Amino acid sequence: MKIVALIAAAGKGKRMNARISKPFIPIFGKPILVYTIEKFEKCKLIDKIYLTVSPEEKELCRKNIMLKYNFSKVKDLIDGGETRQDSIYNGLKALDKDTDIVVIHDGARPLVEETIIQDSIENAQKYGAAVAAIPIKDTVKKSENNFFINRTLNREEIWRAQTPQTFKYDIILPAYYQAYKEKYLTTDDAAIVERYGHKVKLIIGSEENIKITTPFDIIVAENFLKKGFRF
Repeated sequence: MKIVALIAAAGKGKRMNARISKPFIPIFGKPILVYTIEKFEKCKLIDKIYLTVSPEEKELCRKNIMLKYNFSKVKDLIDGGETRQDSIYNGLKALDKDTDIVVIHDGARPLVEETIIQDSIENAQKYGAAVAAIPIKDTVKKSENNFFINRTLNREEIWRAQTPQTFKYDIILPAYYQAYKEKYLTTDDAAIVERYGHKVKLIIGSEENIKITTPFDIIVAENFLKKGFRF
């Protein structure tokens, strides 16, 4: 059983308003991406790690992350594309054909717990596809463009998707191929698999597993570190 982690780290993070790309922004002196990779490096179920990075930052990533931190499981850097979907498709096509399970994760989610990674793998082995998510707590309203409430949704049926999103390789690769053939665009890997008839199992994520998108999220991550969150 060959299990590969594919970490998306090609995003520019425009909402961060930083001079460097989001994966390389330091938290307590260490790039966000390093915290993320460490989780997959430590996970015994993961055999190999591949990173998608923007082509202009490959050397920066190789020097400041791969060589500096000497990750043994990181095997290659793959050119990211114009969108996240492009980057993930590039990564999927670059994997060894005997790959069994692909764990897709956002490089900007450094607070993921190893137990969630393991849970996603075990459920993907059983069901073919598994996604970390958390049940929504707030009441959710749907509206039209006029800002009047159209209807109130049943929050017990609504979840916030996170990563990892984990799939059997022979399910996710053909689904991505079909999506490009039909010009179907999305920011969510599970949505592609769902579209082409595969059921996706929800697993419980965590509130700490935030995606660092804005400067406020940096403060949240720093607070978790100060309180001894298991990095």
